Amino acid sequence: MPDETKRNGFIEGLKLFVFVVLVAFLAFVAGGVSTYMKAPGVGDFMQRISMVMFYLYESSVNTATFDPFWNPAHMPGPDGENPVVLNDPAVAGKGYNLVLSTHAQEATLIDMDGKPVHKWARRFEEVWDKAPQLPDYEDQEPGYWADKIYWRRAHLFANGDILVIYETPFRTPYGLGLAKLDKDSNVIWKLDENVHHDIAVAPNGGIYLLGQSVNEKGYADYPELTPPFIDDTIMVVSPDGAVRKELSVVQAFLNSQYAPFLALMNTNLLGDVMHTNAVEYIDAATAEKFGFAEEGYLLISMREMNVIAVLDPAGERIVWAQTGLWQGQHEPLMLDNGRIMIFDNLGSRGDGGATRIIEFDPAKGSIDWSFTGSAKEPLHSPVYGSIQRLANGNTMIVESTNGRAMEVTAGGKVVWDFRSPHRKTEDGQELVMPLLDVVRFEPDSLTFLE
Repeated sequence: MPDETKRNGFIEGLKLFVFVVLVAFLAFVAGGVSTYMKAPGVGDFMQRISMVMFYLYESSVNTATFDPFWNPAHMPGPDGENPVVLNDPAVAGKGYNLVLSTHAQEATLIDMDGKPVHKWARRFEEVWDKAPQLPDYEDQEPGYWADKIYWRRAHLFANGDILVIYETPFRTPYGLGLAKLDKDSNVIWKLDENVHHDIAVAPNGGIYLLGQSVNEKGYADYPELTPPFIDDTIMVVSPDGAVRKELSVVQAFLNSQYAPFLALMNTNLLGDVMHTNAVEYIDAATAEKFGFAEEGYLLISMREMNVIAVLDPAGERIVWAQTGLWQGQHEPLMLDNGRIMIFDNLGSRGDGGATRIIEFDPAKGSIDWSFTGSAKEPLHSPVYGSIQRLANGNTMIVESTNGRAMEVTAGGKVVWDFRSPHRKTEDGQELVMPLLDVVRFEPDSLTFLE
């Protein structure tokens, strides 16, 4: 097995080398042509071609490194169909769990023992017959997108209505839209925008989303950022699905004293310079615990910058930002204890996996609590991942690429363990479909179940 791994690694490395040489050659030729012909537009065109080629490389050639629908599982799956392999009722919380996976465009609500209670399902083509946010959608063969789209995130309301984000890793921008469904999966309304990753709902029903587009013009105040690149935005949406405002995350940094953080952007051919992957609404009770926050501000996360920040959507500016103690992070959450909990995808070292969950104290600049894996049960999800602080003080951790969700105590004991059943074996390796989210709801919080 080690020899085979080395051989596969060598082959993938060779592919990457050939690809890089090809892109460099094309860039060299483009530069020469543009200089000789005095046509700088040729160079810009070749940069765009290079970016597209990089997208193609990431989504096809390099699938051995990361397949968005199948990943190596480093923990065994469940015995049989029941995904819950452990439930310690004396210590684990009570309630229901909303489960999202890349296996289907659906969400399932299960009880603590793994029994399905309710399911929502609505495919993209059943919501959109015409999709202006997805160019050439109507020209594709029927069923072309059937196995390329999943529900990335959902927000469940007490009455059974649900907001769902459609997303795909096979195009850029990869956000495909938002739909609100009722408890029977009927479409209430839809939003034809490239929204992605996350949803935040304010107490007044206002919705905050992450948007994206390909910026072809750049920013005059930051000429170092050469277009084209993916431009991340914050969208403010009314409860009935109308876009009230959209603001640029780059511009919010430029409008603040935190503009130097933009130097941390990942300016590679991929063009995904920020990769904003989380938005959390800060309510009045939470704002009281943090001196730099006010009610209505938003906590956001930029994975490619390794930065979390607080944004004032009314003033369109960043009011606080921090980096340095985590890498490739997801899902920052403000806690009642004045700390920020973070799914630190790549910040751990040792034989327990690269992932850890940390509580960061912004007042002291320190990590005051963490949960890491072990050699026997590593915690390793280089992408995706989510967390939730439960009412009983335990923490829900979704180790996405391992297809596992677990509830752990403050002392690090696993008291509830969910293993995705969506698996297969290929070349002797067990593969699992990524588990995108598992959200716990208190027993009496979902009135539609009554």
